Amino acid sequence: MKQIKTLILVFSLWTAVGMLSKVLFLLFYHSLIPSLGAGDCLAVVWHGLLLDVAIAGYLSILPGLMLAISAWYAGAALQWLWRGYFALTAFVASLAYVSNLGLYAYWGFPLDGTPLLYIKTSPSAALASMAVWQLLLMPLIIIGVAVGIYKVMPRLPQRAKRGRIATGVALVLLSATMIIPIRGGFGTGTNHTGSVYFSPDIRLNHAAVNPIFCFVESVTHQEDIATRYRFMDGKEADAIFSAMTCTRLRPDAVRKDYNVVLICLESFSKYIMTEAGHVSGVTPNLDRYSREGIYFPNIYASSFRTDRGLVSVLSGLPAQPTMSVMDIPRISTSLPSIARTLVGDGYATHFYYGGDTNFSNMKSYIVGTGFQNVTAQYEFSPKLSTGKWGVADGPVYDRMLADIKEARQPFFKAFMTSSSHEPFDVPSYHKLDSPELNAFAYADHCLGVFVEQLKTLPCWKNTLVVIVPDHLGAYPAQADNYQRWRYELPLVLLGGMITQPREVATVGSQTDIAATVLAMLGRGHGDFLYSKDLLDPAAPHFAFFSVPDAMGMVEGDAFIYYDNTSKSIVTAEGTTPEALLPKAKAYLQKLYDDLGAR
Repeated sequence: MKQIKTLILVFSLWTAVGMLSKVLFLLFYHSLIPSLGAGDCLAVVWHGLLLDVAIAGYLSILPGLMLAISAWYAGAALQWLWRGYFALTAFVASLAYVSNLGLYAYWGFPLDGTPLLYIKTSPSAALASMAVWQLLLMPLIIIGVAVGIYKVMPRLPQRAKRGRIATGVALVLLSATMIIPIRGGFGTGTNHTGSVYFSPDIRLNHAAVNPIFCFVESVTHQEDIATRYRFMDGKEADAIFSAMTCTRLRPDAVRKDYNVVLICLESFSKYIMTEAGHVSGVTPNLDRYSREGIYFPNIYASSFRTDRGLVSVLSGLPAQPTMSVMDIPRISTSLPSIARTLVGDGYATHFYYGGDTNFSNMKSYIVGTGFQNVTAQYEFSPKLSTGKWGVADGPVYDRMLADIKEARQPFFKAFMTSSSHEPFDVPSYHKLDSPELNAFAYADHCLGVFVEQLKTLPCWKNTLVVIVPDHLGAYPAQADNYQRWRYELPLVLLGGMITQPREVATVGSQTDIAATVLAMLGRGHGDFLYSKDLLDPAAPHFAFFSVPDAMGMVEGDAFIYYDNTSKSIVTAEGTTPEALLPKAKAYLQKLYDDLGAR
């Protein structure tokens, strides 16, 4: 029993160390958060607990196994290993917590892999911001804190006198269960730095982050961004890229405080619409709305996953071939976004998702870029979580509609749907034999019910509804990624703001939605470097997309797909498609220049 109690104590003490670090952080930086109150402090500790117990889980696995051994043997060798382990982990923890406390004033984000990059490239620059007294005092503080942590950790108990087999088995099982706090529970999403983000004030979110977790996540996801995809001289890339951007506001733009409802349809594509001619009867509502509003038939996906596509839609950022900025909160929360722009003009912002917003660090991006409220899976009754990805589309639409009826105007509400995601398990809806197409039909049905109910509300006449998929389609299965049709998406603009239905044949991508919507509202979009107003005839119109280490571009009737690994053109169609290759290369190179500088 002593061994089991010792493991529980170890886990509890590591958790307490993480919680205490947050209290010290808030005390140290209270001047940066003028409105800081007791409620905020409690919220920081409470939300941050998720990552504190994750780190406690990591740091308790090896002690658990050593304790299992100690049921039979607790000799000098094991005693030495026990003490050495806690001396090392106490020092590492102290280094992380103290460094986070010291560096935050200079960098403004939690400890991540950046110090390693600076130390590797310029050790003097890494220390340049610190005064001499800080350089002398910091090591002493780190050592002092490490000694304190080491002293509070329990000693290895003596060998068990009885019940050794039961004790050993129990400890192995307990050590194995540490995976639960490590991954953050049993949901589809696992722990990320953004899992603890809860406040529109990014500094409170930073206070809630466990710096050990943030550092490890950053290092394991890190790539030397600014050195990737060097296709040409910087000046040549600048010249090509400058001709591909247009951040001006159309001269005829008039400021309008219309409400905006953005609906991102999981895994939809033009392929399943009736107009494509492959299947019929799957999307009757989307088909109808494409005739009722402004329809863009030549829009292309930015990438293949929600974490890439959602950032493209909301922030106008092109997807990257080998990384996802949503997984790097320091970068993702620095991006412009529709929400951030509109909240600055007094809009109330709200994001809805039936699944787990911890998935792919979605929450840190959503909260960090301007959404004041987030409604996700655990805000609903557990009875409504009927599928692998959480709450089906119907109940989430119902919640959003109820909120709209009570909402302060103007508002911006965004909904990332999930029912048309594999494994395509939708509740009590059996229209089509194919599970995939039936799931799309269900999602389309829910969309139709919502829009028709929204039309009956007084706010409809002052509302713009934007409907677009989140990334390239999930049907048919095992589709050919090298074909142009694979990336074709519908983009529909509805609402009382649209007085004349029409079709706009302009070529564009998900990245252009931000500039187009903001321009329709009479807002500037100068911060959205890659986003172009689809209704501005003076803007260059093309679509760029990327998938793992490959990229493509569409301009007019020309299409090119280029593999970065083999350094070869895989697909080329239309008039002079080869002319698109230097544009695509310059575009990707400048994108990584931008991300590397953030």
